[in-house]
Amino acid sequence: MLDQKTAAAPVAQPERLPPLVAPGRRMLLAGLLSLGVLAGLLSIAIGWLIGQLSASLSAGTLAAVLGLVGCFFLAKYAERVLAEKLGQHYVAQLRRGLVAHALRSARGPSMGITIARSTNDLSSIRNWIVQGMVPLVAGLPLLIVSGTGLWFLHPLLALSLGATLVLEGILLAGLAGGTFLSARALRRHRGNLAARIADTVAARTAIAAGGGIEREVQRVQDTSQKVIDASVHRARFAAALRGGALAIPLLGTALLVAAAAQAQLPAAAVATALTLMGICAGTLGEWGRVVEYRQNYKAGRRIIAPLLAEQERWQASEASPASTRDAKELMLQPSSVRIQLPESMAGKFPTLRAQPGQRIAVRGNQGDCAALLAAIATGSLAHDADPQAGVWIAEGRSEDLPATGRRKLIGAALESMVPERGSVARALRYRHPGASLRKAVALAETCGLQMAHLPDAEETRLRRGGEPLNSAQQASLLVARALLREPPLLVLDSLLARLPDAAYATVAELLNDYPGVLIFSGELPGISETASWEARA
Repeated sequence: MLDQKTAAAPVAQPERLPPLVAPGRRMLLAGLLSLGVLAGLLSIAIGWLIGQLSASLSAGTLAAVLGLVGCFFLAKYAERVLAEKLGQHYVAQLRRGLVAHALRSARGPSMGITIARSTNDLSSIRNWIVQGMVPLVAGLPLLIVSGTGLWFLHPLLALSLGATLVLEGILLAGLAGGTFLSARALRRHRGNLAARIADTVAARTAIAAGGGIEREVQRVQDTSQKVIDASVHRARFAAALRGGALAIPLLGTALLVAAAAQAQLPAAAVATALTLMGICAGTLGEWGRVVEYRQNYKAGRRIIAPLLAEQERWQASEASPASTRDAKELMLQPSSVRIQLPESMAGKFPTLRAQPGQRIAVRGNQGDCAALLAAIATGSLAHDADPQAGVWIAEGRSEDLPATGRRKLIGAALESMVPERGSVARALRYRHPGASLRKAVALAETCGLQMAHLPDAEETRLRRGGEPLNSAQQASLLVARALLREPPLLVLDSLLARLPDAAYATVAELLNDYPGVLIFSGELPGISETASWEARA
């Protein structure tokens, strides 16, 4: 499966995510640390007052306890809210990188895997921050302050808390490895299930036509059974972690009572000590989940971190243009074109040099031709960091321009494309948002997209890969968008054949007189090629 390949590939790469301590999150982290110290101080005050209550009942002391308990509640309430803000802020940054990587990748992951990564994997990271890391950040100061309070009552009481911490640490460390492996296995099976469901739904027409609905449902069920088994296996470790994290503090309470008896402490000191231990037990009880969330986080990080690192490299290369030309200058006609392939593709096709007005047919293996045209259209030729690789227009490399400039130089309409979500007007001018809507609509109608036939004309909303447009209407929209403002380089494939017959003949005439360079693949009747780009033998 694809997700197994992508999950296995990053092993040799550093598994680092963007730093959590960053602008926009520093104040949140400082607030969480402050709340942890405040909760510790409140716990000491509450414990001392409860000790006073055990000696003599006083309305003023009882009111003070109730007030401090309310403050303790507010501190924990604020802690949870700040933790959620911190987690959501961080996950939003990761989600942005994942989506950008999926869109920039020459061979993007399947829809199911992309959804799984942006939900399951990011949820594991968010859970670690909100319910794992925050209890550590806020809980450690509370334990330290509470332990200090116990020490002042009697050193044996602090030693009881210390022994409890050591025992819990041994238990959690012993279960951490198995929890990580079970989390990795579950994540892999979830990815497989998401990919299978997405692929099955995408092929629903062929499946129904072949009478295979029950067969495919059973295959999905078989894959889901692996998820069920892996979930139960992980639950065994989670149960041991959480059960131990709750049971050991009870043992700590018993040790504290024994220490208090050994030291012959008064009842007020014992009540204070038990209150402090009870507050610490709540924090220790969360640590079982902390370890579970940490191992889930590590499993998610192992997949996400290399993708984000790759995305950052691509973004950095786009942000540091080497070309001294700008898009407006390169749009000037006539413009020669040179396509220099990176080493990974140079063995399949030679370098191409073309002059304005040429119509070049790409010939070779169908899959190689499709990959080549897609790489030219998306600018992924330069992802190999080859300083010469890319599309050169009038000797200025288009890949060295920002995406907002590069999109103006290369128009593409390929079978692998579907219109993005939004209005028809937005889709038509996607390459040139500043283009005249009237001219864009006129060009679309020339290509066969009749606005009068749409529910809301150019304001018709597109969704789910181009609905409500049919196949021919989608092709008309994509071809019109590619032709808008006559880019120096135009890339087409058999998508053109989906145009309505009358529109196809008109577009073919336009292409035969196209002033820029046209590169196409597939059988497109009516288009007169002037040269060919042959794959290497």
